[in-house]
Amino acid sequence: MAIFISQLILLLFFGRLIGEAMTRIGQPAIFGQLLAGVLLGPSVFGALLPEWRHVLFPNTPALKSMIDAVSQIGILLLLLLTGMETNLALVNRKRRAVISTSVMGIAIPFVCGAALAYALPVELIPHPQARLVTALFLGTALSISSVKIVAMVLMEIGAIRRDLGQMILATAILDDTLAWVIIAVISGIAVSGTVGLADIGASLALTALFLAASLTVGRRVVARIIVWCNDNLRIEMPVISAILIITLSMALVTDLIGVHTALGAFVAGMLIGQSPILTEHIEDELRGFIIAFFSPVFFAVARLGMDLRTLLDPTLLYFTLAIIAVASVGKFLGALVGGKLGGLTNLESLALATGLNARGSTEVIIATIGLSMGALSNQLYTMIVAMAVVTTMIMPPTLRWMMARVPLREEEAKRLDKEEAEENQAVPKMERALVLADDSANGQWATTLAGLFAGRQKVLTTLLESPRNGQSTGTPAARERLVDSIRLALHDGQPAQSPEKAATPKMPAEQFVQVRALTTEDGIEKEATKGYSIAFVGIDAPISTQAARFEDQLQRLVASFDGPMAIVVNGNRSHSAANRPLDILVPTGGSPEARLATEIALAVAGGSKGELTALHVFDPNDDAMLLRGRARRLGLSLLVDARRLGRRTGVPVKGVTETNSQPETEIRRAARRGRHDLVVLGTSLRTGNAKFLSARSLALIEALRCPVLLIAR
Repeated sequence: MAIFISQLILLLFFGRLIGEAMTRIGQPAIFGQLLAGVLLGPSVFGALLPEWRHVLFPNTPALKSMIDAVSQIGILLLLLLTGMETNLALVNRKRRAVISTSVMGIAIPFVCGAALAYALPVELIPHPQARLVTALFLGTALSISSVKIVAMVLMEIGAIRRDLGQMILATAILDDTLAWVIIAVISGIAVSGTVGLADIGASLALTALFLAASLTVGRRVVARIIVWCNDNLRIEMPVISAILIITLSMALVTDLIGVHTALGAFVAGMLIGQSPILTEHIEDELRGFIIAFFSPVFFAVARLGMDLRTLLDPTLLYFTLAIIAVASVGKFLGALVGGKLGGLTNLESLALATGLNARGSTEVIIATIGLSMGALSNQLYTMIVAMAVVTTMIMPPTLRWMMARVPLREEEAKRLDKEEAEENQAVPKMERALVLADDSANGQWATTLAGLFAGRQKVLTTLLESPRNGQSTGTPAARERLVDSIRLALHDGQPAQSPEKAATPKMPAEQFVQVRALTTEDGIEKEATKGYSIAFVGIDAPISTQAARFEDQLQRLVASFDGPMAIVVNGNRSHSAANRPLDILVPTGGSPEARLATEIALAVAGGSKGELTALHVFDPNDDAMLLRGRARRLGLSLLVDARRLGRRTGVPVKGVTETNSQPETEIRRAARRGRHDLVVLGTSLRTGNAKFLSARSLALIEALRCPVLLIAR
């Protein structure tokens, strides 16, 4: 056991260390992890200190089985991440060019690679009778692009959001998807030991059946499992545990039906990636766990048994160069032809063909599977990995050179400008909303506003029933208001601001809503910890003005909720907001809370097809002329930002400036003059024995004669 732990330490240390070095010079960290395996393998460590390497990496069956087991689990988890990153909606949006490029980009190098396998000397084939299976594995390894590496390179050169960058990524996604279907079929053939039409047909049929069941029934089952675990289990990170169990279970299913476990893990990732409550936080935790441990161990192990000195043999070196040439030229020509068939220009087709020559993770995994199944020899495995490294190192500078020569279209430039602006916004990144509401006037406003927000931003919303005076909450009415408001916002026709949410499948308004009963005193605290981005609160008398503190129920939510809260007050001072355009007033300011209030106000106004008035009040008592000028410029820039954001989201915005040493007074006047339906106020909470509002905020809320949506955090 001590030797096994020592091996893990060495693999982790050198894998992460050299990966960091590769990252600093603009290369993927995976290269560093592969180099770690080379350093610890017979090529370097074994050549310089053979006795020590034999001690630390003895060729004993027990130790080899243990490290191989960790490596195999690493394969499954890496494929889980790959599947989660597979955005089929992106493929669908650019399907003509993507499909033609992917098909031609796979077919040409696949055929060339398979043909090359028949030219290889018999010494490079594990078993002469298995040459066909070897040819199929080699053809697959030479024809596939790696989604992970492609995405990393595109981000490194700043092209991930360009139309052509999205097309390269979408094609790589389809490549990966097809690859694991092909590998599943080939593995079935390899396991059976025969290559008859019946065996090929059986593998294809079982693979098709598995995919059909997974993408229909499996999608719903996986989503429900994840939702149930997130909402009902109290252990730490229940969703991550559920994801791992689902992944291993689907890998087991594919193994039982005679196809490779890789397909099960990849499809599990695809289904999990579509789960409605898979937040960025959960995804980041899972990715961090896998990348921190399993990725460096797997990729280092992938090169651990390789001896690069064998490539010094002229014959092996010749065939290695041939494999690199077939992979590069074949992929380039296939993608070039596919791009032209898909209607792309010459420059676009050239850039697309260049970008798809990024390899690395997928090819190494395929080669590892082939080696473990006896379809590839150690020498051929070494050649494939060398090909993956060389082609990927060449690709970034050539793609950067090509992308610089592809001109931006006018609509693409506008989209990039819009997305760049949204990077600094909080609302487009929100994924789930919590609504705490009773049957009071505040509750009616809260459910309506939350529905408009959820429909506009396409976020899932949970309605948490809150009893009022010991009575029933009237949940059916609250749910109906929420659903109606979501439906109204969905009918607006404006896309979600986030590119990821723009790809959200169209769903009925009812599917955006779930309802939970608040049955225990600590139910609020439990619900608040389930990964919500924002909480809307509408309860009777949420703030005690005499005690200058939140009502007890709200205080529990404030204490346990990490994100911003939208609290409705003064709901009884106006008629319902349902099913009509809202005229909203939002005071602007330089604080993060004020900026967030503006974003939320725009989302609600857009959902109701209403309008927004942005108000900025200058303080004339500021006797520092320089500071006053700076404050004025800041205020004007905030109004300009509000108008710009309004134009992007399709909401009419009117900017108003006033001068008053007491901003609260001017806000009250503006609210009365404009007869606004709602005032959205951003404020930060004070902290003492409990979180509370400032006296100025309380006085302003009390003085306003219309409903107020208080954005607090």
